[in-house]
Amino acid sequence: MTELTITPLSPDSRRQFQNLVGAHTFNLTSLIFASLVFSLGRLTVYAANETEFLFYSAGAVAISEIAVVVSLSILGKYISRNSDGTFQAILTCLAILLVNIFGTLLFETVLHVWRLEPIPQNLFQREISLAFTLVVYLGCGWTFQALVRNLKQVVLAKGILADLSKRQLDLYREIRDARTYSIREISLEIQSTLGTIETFTMSNSVNQTLSTRLGQLQVILHELQDRVNQITNRFPRSAQIRQVHPLARFSLGKVLSAGTRPNQVFPKLVSLVAFFGFCSWLSYFMDALHAAFWGMSLSISSFVIFFGYEKYISAKLLKVALWFRVLAFETFVLIYLFFWLLILGFFAGDNSVAYGAALIYAVIPFIFFNTGLVLSGLVASSQEQRGQLAEQATILRGELAVLDQIRTDENKIWKSLFAGDISLSPTTASVILRDVTLSKDPERVALAIVNVSALWNSLLDKIPNKT
Repeated sequence: MTELTITPLSPDSRRQFQNLVGAHTFNLTSLIFASLVFSLGRLTVYAANETEFLFYSAGAVAISEIAVVVSLSILGKYISRNSDGTFQAILTCLAILLVNIFGTLLFETVLHVWRLEPIPQNLFQREISLAFTLVVYLGCGWTFQALVRNLKQVVLAKGILADLSKRQLDLYREIRDARTYSIREISLEIQSTLGTIETFTMSNSVNQTLSTRLGQLQVILHELQDRVNQITNRFPRSAQIRQVHPLARFSLGKVLSAGTRPNQVFPKLVSLVAFFGFCSWLSYFMDALHAAFWGMSLSISSFVIFFGYEKYISAKLLKVALWFRVLAFETFVLIYLFFWLLILGFFAGDNSVAYGAALIYAVIPFIFFNTGLVLSGLVASSQEQRGQLAEQATILRGELAVLDQIRTDENKIWKSLFAGDISLSPTTASVILRDVTLSKDPERVALAIVNVSALWNSLLDKIPNKT
């Protein structure tokens, strides 16, 4: 039997591939962005080769790329509706390749109709161009998917946080309303009892025993009043009312700051783009094998250069001003592109036309680097904001749990004082003392004081003494 010579994809690798290739690849924004990349590249090449025909070249590029975007958009809807999993990923890749082949043929056909000759390309150059096309379309789709997903999660997190904040505010109001009513009722009964004692002592002679008992009752009432006053503003220090805006906000400074931080993925992307760029350009001056060899060598060199920048330079620039970090990045990119031009000039030799075309073509990686800086900054800053919002939501849920426990505990106190046994309520204690003092009989008052003090003391035990 024939054994397999290719190791099948592991479940994790297959899942990652399906995440990279899917319906999000046909997002109109990502399709347009990827199409602009190739439009710019093709225009720079034709501008350097035949400047006088730039207008016609731009028209042919516009016609072909519009057809590519429209075709992929239509095919994407069909593929996403009628396929799933690995089959969908395969169809997505085939659709991108076939539609871009159609776009290239359409571009060259338009040039022929206008009696212009397209720049000739061999099979290797077309294969490299198609492979690069697939990478760019998939990369743009994945990037925009990650960005849109992060932005949606940020907006969702802000909505959750705003809802939690509203619930916290409602709990505050509910607790304060319950306190306002209950504390007012208790305070009125306390003041009524104290007034009754003062009126009785001023209009009647009081013996030592009765005076002592009245003094003890006053101590209990003052202590109860102090505890009630403490409850008025008793909230945990961590519990604060938070006002949250429901929309996500990003500033240019935050995006650039996040984009200029060390990024270990960026060197890999640079090396990948460098491989296709060098292979495509060098194939005009040497055979396919040598172009692939030098393209791979220069791609590895690009990876090493940018890896060193991210690890040793970018990491040390975190403490300096943002404008200096951006300036350092741009300077490094320009130095790298100068190195890129020197290499291409070395292989092109005395071909001034090719060198001029390479100089114009250098605009593409410059735009690529700066676009990558902004997009990576957007993705990173949105992830950071999502994490901060999730942390705030966790804190707020903890505060809500504390407030809910406060509400539950205090509701039990207020119910025990006013909705429980009426014989044990503050009103009953106040009425008993007032009624007995109207008799102006010190002995009856002395006997009633014992029960009234016990009743107020039981109320005192229900209200905890906390600061």
